[in-house]
Amino acid sequence: MSEDLVQCVRTAGFEMEYAKFGNGSRALVIIPGLAIKSVMKSAASLQVPYKMFTEGFTLYFFDRRKDVDPGYSLEEMARDQVLAMQALGLKDVALYGVSQGGMVVQHIAATHPELVWKLVLGCSTSKPEPQQLEVIGNWARLARAHDREGLVEAFIRDCFSSKFAERYSRALRAMYKDVSEAEMDRFAVFARECDNVDTGDMLASIKCPVLVLAASEDRVVLPIASDKIVEKLRTANVPCEYKIFEGYGHAAFDEIKEYKDRILQFLLKEIP
Repeated sequence: MSEDLVQCVRTAGFEMEYAKFGNGSRALVIIPGLAIKSVMKSAASLQVPYKMFTEGFTLYFFDRRKDVDPGYSLEEMARDQVLAMQALGLKDVALYGVSQGGMVVQHIAATHPELVWKLVLGCSTSKPEPQQLEVIGNWARLARAHDREGLVEAFIRDCFSSKFAERYSRALRAMYKDVSEAEMDRFAVFARECDNVDTGDMLASIKCPVLVLAASEDRVVLPIASDKIVEKLRTANVPCEYKIFEGYGHAAFDEIKEYKDRILQFLLKEIP
């Protein structure tokens, strides 16, 4: 895959990188979660695990905006994402947000229903649980202290199942071997804002079908967080499907093909 896979959208106030591939007639917009290094650094590696989507969809993986200051909020992340999508002419999309990305897309779906055809929330939350505050708070502390080794070890331990982390430990550590202080500072800004997620009252405003995915052994965002999202959606009569993957942790979306299979099944259902 060539380097022109990664492109940049420019608005009046900011620039945002994104990776685009696939040939489908409908857009699948993916908002990733917290990452020590931007997903744009390894954008070429996305094509294989997401190949199953490329016939029916054109995929857009977005980074956060390039320049951020401390206190950059989830609401601002959602606002900027909307502006980026509008600048690219994207609307009526399949929108998938994982972890913090799921927090962002809840805002988008609730406030801009014209942009979202179907919504997928992966291992996310509408309100911080105590475990989340502890785990992500520790990541933020390590990042602010520029403790690269400590941050990488904690991130791998907390996100991946022990079996996966052991099998791919060398590759995972190699991925983060050259993390810069600037990248850790940026990570800390985003991590800190996970404490402030509060979208529960917005969920009733979502107009599209929603798929909620969770993992039973998630040590970052506990499954109860997804339970609460589903309860809010169903109480508001928002069409909602729910799947918990047993025996996997927070990064189940990266560990098992079945996670993406379930997303594709949901997206292909009832396509005219």
